[in-house]
Amino acid sequence: MKETEMGGGGEKAFQDIGNAYRRIKAEIERQEKRRTEQPKKTITSHNGGSSRRKIDNSRSNTRKQRRKLSASSDDDEDSISSRATAIGARLKDHRELVNGLFANDNKALDQTSSANRSTTGNGEVTSLQNAVSNQSQMLSDMNVVPIDAGATNVNENNQIITNSCFYLSLAASYLSGVGAFATDPTAIYSKQSFSKEESSQTVEMDIVTLPKKEKQLTKKLALQLKRAIEAAVMLVHPDWASSGMVGEEVQAFSDFLVYALDSDSILAHWSIAVFDEASGFVDVYRGRHYGKVYPPTSVISRHGKEKLRYNDCDVETKRANTLTLRYIPGHYQPLLPELTKMSIEKRKIRKAGYTYERATLEEILCLLKKWNVLHVVTDGRA
Repeated sequence: MKETEMGGGGEKAFQDIGNAYRRIKAEIERQEKRRTEQPKKTITSHNGGSSRRKIDNSRSNTRKQRRKLSASSDDDEDSISSRATAIGARLKDHRELVNGLFANDNKALDQTSSANRSTTGNGEVTSLQNAVSNQSQMLSDMNVVPIDAGATNVNENNQIITNSCFYLSLAASYLSGVGAFATDPTAIYSKQSFSKEESSQTVEMDIVTLPKKEKQLTKKLALQLKRAIEAAVMLVHPDWASSGMVGEEVQAFSDFLVYALDSDSILAHWSIAVFDEASGFVDVYRGRHYGKVYPPTSVISRHGKEKLRYNDCDVETKRANTLTLRYIPGHYQPLLPELTKMSIEKRKIRKAGYTYERATLEEILCLLKKWNVLHVVTDGRA
């Protein structure tokens, strides 16, 4: 591995995401085998009573085998169906909540002071004109800035694949959190900001891109994420590949996260906030095991069965597992904490009550309410 892959949590990140993909892929293969497996035909003889008894026994065994395979298949189908139903219900609830938040904006625009209004997560009413401003202030409070991780990647066959910005953004945000980057990609923002007489001024500049080494590392992990997340989607919707919903160059969308965050892999330990710059809206996805140690501890119950025990993790792990993305029409970018800037401010300014660290999910939820930012939380624990 390259030096950047070995530093910080880079190597472990690759192992964990690789394991997630292999686990989901193995489950897909098991389910496919169960669906296609048929009872073996029994060859019988017609030589006297002894043969008849063999025939009867063979038929009995065949019926038992069929019942067993049928029950296994039914259980498997029920499991897939129930998981698909549960995830579908979450996505439906998510869409209904989003529609509810923006419902007031679809009312007659001639009503005085009622046009472009919506309800925030804490029940307060805010105008959509202010929604983008509220989100911007929240991001400033978090000390995160967008970095462009690109939109193209290279697959296992060394072929260029497009529309990969979603996975590249996830990978960059995660690698930044686990300390895998050799340098701070946001340092250039801080350099220009502190060159001004007043460091609190907003500095208008182009969105910077990931440095070369960090980008190569991000591309490798992004491909693994693409494989793992799309496998989780295909586990529930095997027909989506043929319908064009999932594919090598198909643009992913954030609702794909629901399928991965419901799994038993490292992905279920993540929480992800997607900030839509155009509307000021924020989608928050909480993994089923966010806040727990990965991997879980294997324990044997009194009945001899193996169970997984999920212990609480420390706050630093929560910070690393909380990812933030920015969405602009047709493109995703990672929102990374300004580590260099926060380090300088921590020494020079020291704002009261400010942590100067990457935000956890809990801190993001508090800031969403503080700034009245429109948002919906999709919880994998439900």
